[in-house]
Amino acid sequence: MRHDVLALADLPEDGLTEVSVGELKILLARDGDRVLATGATCTHKGAPLKNGKRVGNRVICPWHHAIFDLESGDHLEPPGKGCLSRFSASVENGRVMVEMPDGAKPHRPEVEPGDRKTGSDRVFAIVGGGAAGLACAEELVARGFDGRIVMFVPEREPPYDRTDLSKTYLQGKKSDDALALYPVDKLKALGVELVETAVERIDAGAKRLHFAGGETLDYDQCFAAPGSDAVPLKLEGADAVNIVSLRSHDDARALKEKLAGAKRIVIVGSGFIGMEAAASLVGDERAVTVISRSELPFAKQFGDEVAQQLLATHRAKGIDVRTGAELAALKTQGGKVRAVTLRDGSTVEADLVIAALGAAPRTGLVSGAERDGKGIKVDATLKAAEGLHAGGDIAAFPLAATGETARIEHWRVAEQHGRHAAGAMLGDASPFDGIPYFWSAQHGRLSYLGHAEDFDEVHIEGSLAENSYTAFYIKGGKVLAALGLGKGDRTPALHALMLSDPAPHRARLEAAGWDPAAVKA
Repeated sequence: MRHDVLALADLPEDGLTEVSVGELKILLARDGDRVLATGATCTHKGAPLKNGKRVGNRVICPWHHAIFDLESGDHLEPPGKGCLSRFSASVENGRVMVEMPDGAKPHRPEVEPGDRKTGSDRVFAIVGGGAAGLACAEELVARGFDGRIVMFVPEREPPYDRTDLSKTYLQGKKSDDALALYPVDKLKALGVELVETAVERIDAGAKRLHFAGGETLDYDQCFAAPGSDAVPLKLEGADAVNIVSLRSHDDARALKEKLAGAKRIVIVGSGFIGMEAAASLVGDERAVTVISRSELPFAKQFGDEVAQQLLATHRAKGIDVRTGAELAALKTQGGKVRAVTLRDGSTVEADLVIAALGAAPRTGLVSGAERDGKGIKVDATLKAAEGLHAGGDIAAFPLAATGETARIEHWRVAEQHGRHAAGAMLGDASPFDGIPYFWSAQHGRLSYLGHAEDFDEVHIEGSLAENSYTAFYIKGGKVLAALGLGKGDRTPALHALMLSDPAPHRARLEAAGWDPAAVKA
C-alpha cells in the first residue's frame, strides 16, 4: 500500500527524518531528488536513527555506533543483529510516497537459511562461541561459503550479549533468555554446526584442532576467538561460596542468585567490569565498596581530569571507593567470607565479594603462531598463520590509525574482527581498518572512540561537572581517541570523520571549534 508521508521540501538535503506509517516508524533520507526509506530504529538496542550521524548514505547509530547503509538497509558495522528493512519511495508532485507491504517490519535478518550454499567438503572451524565467532559464521554464509562451518561453544550455549552481564542483567532488566544473540535453532538452520566440546589446542602448523579426549579435527581455515578467562583471586579463603567472578553468563547467573540478602558487597578491582557492577548494584539498601589498587581509576585510559570526575560521580552515588588500597586477607567463617582486610589494617564487612581483577586472554590455546607480548600477532588481514586468523581478546593487530599493534578487549571490536576474518578466510586480502569503539555504563553511557595507548594532551569540550562533555586524546598533534558522555558527546560525529581520516590532525578539530561535524573535508 502506498502512503503519502510528507513534502519533499520538508526533507533536509543531508539530514535524517523519521515519519510514522501506521504503527511503523520509517527513516527518510534525501539524496538529491531521490528519497531513501528504511526502518527507523537500530537493530541493537532500538535507538532512534534520526538522531544518528549521517555520512553520505550511511548512518551511525547515536547510542552504540552501529553503522547501516541507507540505500539497502544493510548492517555495515556492529553492534546489533539484523539489517534495516528497505522500502520503496518515490516523489510525485513534490510529495514523498512510500510503498508499505502488508506485515512490514522495521528490521530484516542479516542472512536467511536460504542464503546458505552447500556442496564443498572444506572445513572452516570457529574456536569460540562469542560475538566474534557468530559474526564470522554469519559473514561466511553471507559471502557464499559452501563448506562446513563448525563452531566450538565451550560455554554450552549460543552466543550471547556479554556486555549486558555487568549492566542490565545484574539490574534485573534483562532475562537469561533475552541475552542470546542468535537462537540455537536459527544457527542450525544456517548450517552452523555447534559443538560443545572445548578445544584444547590449535596446531597452526598442522591446521588441526586437538581435544581433551585425544580426538582431533583437521581444518582448511580456522578463526580463533576464544576470549578470556577471569583473573582469579589468589588468597587463602578464595574458594568461599560467596566469592564470585563476573566474566561468563554462568558467573552472572551465580552472582544474581547470591545477591538475595547480600547487603554489603565488596568489589575487588576498579576496571570496567568492577565499576560497572558497582554502578548496577548500588542502592536498594545495598552498601557497595570498591577496593582499588589504583590511586585514581581510569587515569591511564582517560586522563586525570576525567578520571577524577568519574570517581566523584561514583562516590556521589553512594559507592565507597577505596583508592590506593590492596586486599591483604579474607576473613572466613563457615565457608563464607565475612569481611576483608586491607593492607592498611582496615576491614570491610562483606556478604558478597566480586573479584573483578581483569581478564587473561586464552592465547595458550594457539601453538605455531607468533606472539608479541600482547597476544597472538596477526597481520593487517588478521592472519596469524597459514589457514589461521585470530580476533577478539587474543589478537594483537595493527591499528589503521597509527600502524601500532594493539590488543583490545571489547565486544564490538571482536565482532568487527569476526566479520573481517570471514572475508579473509575466503581470500579477501583487504586490511582491517575498523575504528575501535566501546561503551561503559557508569551512571550514564560513556562512549570511547578510537584507541590511544597513551597521549600527550587531553582537550575537553563541555562540562565535566555536569557529565556532559567530550574529551579528545591527542598524541603527536593527532586525535587518536575521544570519550563522550551525555548531551556533550561528540563521538558519533568524530566517528564519521574517522571513517575517512582515522587520526585527524588536532588543528583540523581546533579550527572547527572542536566540533567534528564542522570539520571541512
